[in-house]
Amino acid sequence: MKYQRQIDLLQYINNKGTVSIAELLEHFHISKATLNRDLTDLEKEESIRKVHGGVVSNLPMQTFELPINKKELYNKAYKEAIATQAVSLIQSNQSIILDSGSTIWYLAKELVKRRDIENLTVITCDLKVAYTLAEAENDNLSLFVLGGMKHKESFDLYGPTIVEILKSLNVDLYFMGVAAFDNKTGITHTYLDDVSTKKAMLQCAKKVVLCADSSKYGLVKRWSICNVEDVDMIITDNHLSDESLAEIKEKCSEIKLVNE
Repeated sequence: MKYQRQIDLLQYINNKGTVSIAELLEHFHISKATLNRDLTDLEKEESIRKVHGGVVSNLPMQTFELPINKKELYNKAYKEAIATQAVSLIQSNQSIILDSGSTIWYLAKELVKRRDIENLTVITCDLKVAYTLAEAENDNLSLFVLGGMKHKESFDLYGPTIVEILKSLNVDLYFMGVAAFDNKTGITHTYLDDVSTKKAMLQCAKKVVLCADSSKYGLVKRWSICNVEDVDMIITDNHLSDESLAEIKEKCSEIKLVNE
């Protein structure tokens, strides 16, 4: 519980940039002593710094990424619910692309439970997703791993070979993972190396399904991938505000909201 709370704190502070102690106490409903201990731990990691009456993020918003081990735990229940909803879209005899990222990894974990889906081809550039699928030893599933250079910060692969292969592919579904999406700036990403891969995946899919928890909405990263209207469906959780949901519906009419 403490670990998850500190992840939530770090993400919240980074999204805001500067936050008062009063706002943190009100938002997280914890005691001042508990908050102080958590902030001290985060300050030791040099993720934040305390100032009079509040805290300031030390991490630039456009390039901020949670460490891999923390990403998997952040909003875990929502990511699992998103994964379950996403897998319900998959049918036998389809070809699909699974993107990189923690939400898509949860999708892969859910997919291996579905032995009723037959003759499925899965294409991915994420090593952890690939390992999860390969380890399941499901005879109904054919796995194609796109090869390239591995990111130091994550499990996904990138490079020109991947893009060239994707140009020759035609798939039914692309389950897209993102670092940020916003109605005005569109879908954006932290790393330039991944942008050409994601754009190529968009082009080769009949249907694009964006899988992202609500904490990603309203964020803007450095590199643009596409507009929100370029995806066919968005699966997210029900923590979006009514205002945010209305904004998204202006650009994407098919939105699936999941509960924790």
